[in-house]
Amino acid sequence: MFLSFPKGKLFFLLLFSCVSFNFVLPAKSAEEGLEVYYSLDKEKATDESGNGRDGVIEGKPKLVDGVEGKAWQFDGTTAINMDFPIMTAPDLALSIRCFFKADEVRGQYMIYDEGGAWTGYSVRIMDSELQFATVCCDQNHPPPVIISAPFSDTNDWHDLAAVYDHGKMALYLDGENLGEEETKWNELGGHGQPGAIGDMSPGDTAFGPAGEHFVGALDDFRIYSRGLLEKELQMRVSRKGNLSII
Repeated sequence: MFLSFPKGKLFFLLLFSCVSFNFVLPAKSAEEGLEVYYSLDKEKATDESGNGRDGVIEGKPKLVDGVEGKAWQFDGTTAINMDFPIMTAPDLALSIRCFFKADEVRGQYMIYDEGGAWTGYSVRIMDSELQFATVCCDQNHPPPVIISAPFSDTNDWHDLAAVYDHGKMALYLDGENLGEEETKWNELGGHGQPGAIGDMSPGDTAFGPAGEHFVGALDDFRIYSRGLLEKELQMRVSRKGNLSII
């Protein structure tokens, strides 16, 4: 059975149907497992993940041209202190991803740190090496597991990711896997030390000794409660959450 409509009303019905259909389509979902997102596009540490985890600024960030839009210049006194831990007990997976451009590579410069020498997760530049460490879970813990790869560039932006997932660690630079390790622990434990970007959290680090402030620029800093996949890390994430080939 077919319905008939006057000429003008059929067009209106079709138009209304299209508008109504677009209206009820669900919005693009947020990135899976995204816990914290600092775009670093303004002089504010506002969490744009929707989880309300705003950071506390240490020092005075300077806005510079970033990978997309603006970025923060970290001058050796700048950091984002987070008054909350991301790691919980048990924490089976944790990843960070950001863009960075280093100004100093000779010395010890923290990019991200959470926890400490008993249970922790840290990423740093150490004497021309890019390093990622985890340790767990108490004062009787095994030695930290560290992935280390040569890094000496002070000219270009790079896409950095450090992934911990159910006892497996991996470090990526510009979508390339720089190294993998397995730990003797299958989870990261809870702790009382908040995280920090561009500096160490209070106390010590997963590497053991304390670290210094990062010197260089950071852009689009993301923290995830899941292990990022290698195929994701061969894609570039825009501020709108879209992916494109690097």
